[in-house]
Order: sequence, then C-alpha cells, then structure tokens
Amino acid sequence: MRKHITILLIFTGVLGGWVDSYGQQLPIFTQFPSDELFFNPAVAGTKRIFDVRINFRDQWVGLPDAPITEGISLNYRLGNQMGLGAYLYQDVTGPTQRNDYTVCYAYKVKFPDLTMSMGIAGTMMEYAVVGSDVTIHQQNDPAIDLAVTSHAWAPEASAGILLYNDRFQLGLSVDNMVTNSENLYKKYTSDSSANQSGIVQLVPHFYGYLSYSFSGNPDYVWQSTLFAALATGTPMYLDYSLRVHFHEKFYVGASYSFGSALALDLGYTLRHDIEICYSYDIVTSALSHYTSGSQEITLIFSTDSFKRTNSHGGDNDEQFTKKKFGYMF
Repeated sequence: MRKHITILLIFTGVLGGWVDSYGQQLPIFTQFPSDELFFNPAVAGTKRIFDVRINFRDQWVGLPDAPITEGISLNYRLGNQMGLGAYLYQDVTGPTQRNDYTVCYAYKVKFPDLTMSMGIAGTMMEYAVVGSDVTIHQQNDPAIDLAVTSHAWAPEASAGILLYNDRFQLGLSVDNMVTNSENLYKKYTSDSSANQSGIVQLVPHFYGYLSYSFSGNPDYVWQSTLFAALATGTPMYLDYSLRVHFHEKFYVGASYSFGSALALDLGYTLRHDIEICYSYDIVTSALSHYTSGSQEITLIFSTDSFKRTNSHGGDNDEQFTKKKFGYMF
C-alpha cells in the first residue's frame, strides 16, 4: 500500500508542477465521454483489449476558415496492469494546421472496487502555415511569403491520473508539459527582432473530469459527466453532459458548454462492439449570428476478441466487487 501511495504522490506532483500557461491551443471535443484518450494518457488500457475510435468535428459550420478536427485513437490492454495507446489528430483552422502524433503508456493499480491508472505520453507535434491560404491587405507586404508553406516540429509530453470503476471516473491530466516553441519561417529570422515573428509558443493545458453512472434499473442507465479545461489567457472551458443508455443499444443525451453551446447527443451500438455517436452543437454565444452550429461524429470499435460476444468485457466486467454497469464502454 505504501508503494502505491508513493507512486500516486509522484504523479500528483508532476501534474501540479505545471502552473503557468498563456492560451487555449488544443482542440476540445463535444463527445468527450466517447474518447477520453485524447485528453488523458491514463485511459490507455482501461477499455476492452482492442479499442479503436475515430472522431471528426466540423466546428462553427458556415463560418469561413472555421476549425475542422479529425483524429483516431488506438487502445490496447496489456495484461492486467498495463495499457498501451496511440492517437493522431489533425486540427485545421484557416491557414494554420496542427498535427499530433502521440504514444501512451499506463500502469494500473487495482483495489477491491476501484482502479487507479497512471499514464504518460510522448508527442511529436507538427505546426504548419499554408502561405497560399493567407489573405493580406497589401500584396507586397513582406511579412509572409504567400508562396511558401512553413512547417515546424516540436516534441511534447503529457501525464495523467484516472481513478475509475464501472460506475465512477475521476481524471486529472496535463498536456504540453515541455512548453516548447516552434519557429516558423526560419530563413526570415536572421536578426533579433525578426526572431520573434515566426515563433509559436506551446503552453500547458490542464484537464479534469468527473463522471458517474446511476440507475435503479440496468436497462436504463444515466451517465453524468463534468469536464473542465484550463489554459491561462482564456476562460476556463466547462462542460456538463448527461446521457441515458437504453438496453445496451442506444443512448440519447445533451450537454451544455457554459457560455458557448448546447449540444444534442445520440449513439447506437451494433453487435455489442461497434458504436456510432453523433452530436450537434447549438451555439449560444455571439457567434450564433455567423454560424449554424457545430457537428461531430465518432465511430468506435471495441472488443475483447475478434469473435462475436454478447457482453462487454474488460475491466468493467470482471474486477469490481460492486459492479453494476459492466457492459458500458
């Protein structure tokens, strides 16, 4: 027990040590409950043995050059105590593009009715500016070469903790821990004043979420989730979602991003191992005058084997002494 507490204190210290940041740079997904690995490496190995999730988000439909984000995550449970994961995503906003290539490792400590997972991840991040997509007011402005697409690479790291059973989840994580900078248009930075013009400073992002599932009847399960993201320089992002799962087959839900959007959420499960999720955001901020909203779709394949199964397996189905909702993803 003392060993387990020491490990937890070390990870808590790592997470708590990164406290200065300058602005929100990483994408947020409405369907956070359907793919937490993008935000917390401790999720690796907490699903079924094989788990693949594909996400596509079209944000602020109708607004020119609005963000479009697409990604895929892979999750593998290695034995009873370890998990491996990987994900990549592309986030495009106007002439700028960010590509993240990440691998994750997690170690799990099991208690009678609770598991603690601790994860770390390494990332290679590519940032690009497409010159031909930039519009300038003065065609001869030397500030940027419209004929050039500039790329910059930087290593990054993240860490997280996840406490969970089949009814409860509490996660804390931090991304962009290395706080690197990326230098674009290097050939134009020969003097000290120009050296600052092409630098993108990467800053830490903090995430926290709490989820609880409850029901008096396992055929109708209520899943309640609170998610928060913080980066200094922008307001805290806070989102609450509530889903109702019916007969292990489909769910309906809604979420509210405080001060920005209300989302409607639907999901349907095929053959117990394939799930399709769709959400539509109704913008409630001043942006509602310029966009019809945002939409997102997630495809999930999650299984303990490649043979057809009639129940969800993995941690949720075999370890918890007070298990109630072992079938849930």
